[in-house]
Amino acid sequence: MTWSPGNRSLLCYTNGATARIMRPNPWCLAGAMLLICGIVAQLAHAAPYRNTKELGELVKLLVHAQPTARQGIYASMKNTADARLVPALKAYESGVLEVRDDRLVIYHAQRENDTQSTAYQIIDALSQEPVLAKDGGALYTRELGNVVRAPQSDRRMIEDAIATLSLFADDPEVRREAIVLAGRRCDPSVLEVLLAQLNGPDGQFTIELRTSTAIIQLVHGDRDLRRQAAKTIQELSPLAALGAVNQVLERQDVARDVELVVALKAARTAIENRQWRVNLVQHTFSGLSLASILILMASGLSIIFGLMRIINMAHGEFMMLGAVSAYAICESFKRCVPPPAFDLYWLIAVPFSFLVAALVGWICEIIVVRRLYGRSIDSLLATWGISLILIQLARITFGDTTAITPPSWLSGGWQVSPDLVLPWNRLFIVGLCAACLGLIHWVVYHTRFGLHLRATMQDREVAAALGVNTRRVDSFTFAFGSGLAGMAGCAATLFDKLNPGMGQGYIVDSFMVVVLGGIGKLAGLIVAGGMLGFLNKYIEPWLGAVYGKVALLILVILFLRLRPAGLFAEKGRSADE
Repeated sequence: MTWSPGNRSLLCYTNGATARIMRPNPWCLAGAMLLICGIVAQLAHAAPYRNTKELGELVKLLVHAQPTARQGIYASMKNTADARLVPALKAYESGVLEVRDDRLVIYHAQRENDTQSTAYQIIDALSQEPVLAKDGGALYTRELGNVVRAPQSDRRMIEDAIATLSLFADDPEVRREAIVLAGRRCDPSVLEVLLAQLNGPDGQFTIELRTSTAIIQLVHGDRDLRRQAAKTIQELSPLAALGAVNQVLERQDVARDVELVVALKAARTAIENRQWRVNLVQHTFSGLSLASILILMASGLSIIFGLMRIINMAHGEFMMLGAVSAYAICESFKRCVPPPAFDLYWLIAVPFSFLVAALVGWICEIIVVRRLYGRSIDSLLATWGISLILIQLARITFGDTTAITPPSWLSGGWQVSPDLVLPWNRLFIVGLCAACLGLIHWVVYHTRFGLHLRATMQDREVAAALGVNTRRVDSFTFAFGSGLAGMAGCAATLFDKLNPGMGQGYIVDSFMVVVLGGIGKLAGLIVAGGMLGFLNKYIEPWLGAVYGKVALLILVILFLRLRPAGLFAEKGRSADE
């Protein structure tokens, strides 16, 4: 085998025969070398600090650098395109980062369940793995070590670096939030990164990438880019782009471009129309969750008043009892149950709230309410006194205002569209209300107690003559109605603050639901509760909370003038009694 310089080919002699293997071209070799150099340079530019040790050295350099050199170090960090630097930067900003000889560590605060004191778990700043003690377990400490904190002047640069590096996070949700944030910040420095991800092979978060890219190009781009961005915004109609569109429309140089102004106004109109639709869906969904609470409250009121003709002014406080019962279960799980099992407390809190409110209602009926049948004013004043007692007891025991920690599976929401998210806690409330309505229907129409309840409600004397213990039916009915209010309070803690007077904000609306729907009518409660819940959420954004309540009360009064017996009035002989 020889190289022949004359014909620049590689010759191979086999058994006296000559075979030409290849004929290299110098232009091809030069092109290949340029291509390889370009790829190497691109890789070097994209991730010069991919090694964990080099990332750590970069953070150490930042901590010990002079103020004049910090800006260049932050720029180098952004050029790494490595999201592992984000926890270290956040810890440096918060003052919980420690620079040791061999590694960077973060002090992660954790509250202990037994003493409610704070302990710090030491974790690696880059790998996020716990630092191990001598016995092989996680290392904890009571005090912070030699931590460092970023100067106040570096806050903006740290935020920019975190926002840029988060675009390369492995967690899809973190990356999605970073893409959306880039559009809100309108940062032109990340435009190339967004375009690269938009044109990438994965195709993930296409809508978010197009939206953020269009916003940045609209504000910082040239004439052609602005026109293209305006068309994209008109197509997607993102609510986050409304501020950018208005900002560009106010510029003097844009006002002279008629075509661009027309495109921007069309985009603004599309965004406003979408915003109206999103608000309509959100108000409807909020009204549905509020209606669920009102229906649960009103169902207990309707059963008690329909059977015993007692106006229970303490019904809101039975709701509050259910809320504080759920809070007590939550705090008990925090102290006595391992953290992985904490989310299970809600499975106990819901029935426990029903039982506590039902038990207190049963005791109140035996001690007070039973002696006031047929005396409407006296029973009204007595139950009002019970409500004051319960409010003061709750204030002494739990304080004025507190909040419950919801389980993790009820956090977040169902993202219907990029601008519309339905919270899981409100979806759970709607489902809980539906389950309770099914329970009420089963108890009233498919149990022996329900048979006695309906018989006593229709004709107490005849039911007693047939052997029904009407006194026991009254006690169990009052307890059952109070327990339903307790379940409503348990559900209300998912979106409302817990305070001793929280029931007062629902009791008036609950009475209106009972009056509108008709006494003892389950279908009427559902329709009336839905109407009041939706009207509350539709009217309040226009008139405010106070005037909205006034307007709603006026509508109810006008409706009762037309139909005094409610939506579903009694028919037959029972209606004449």
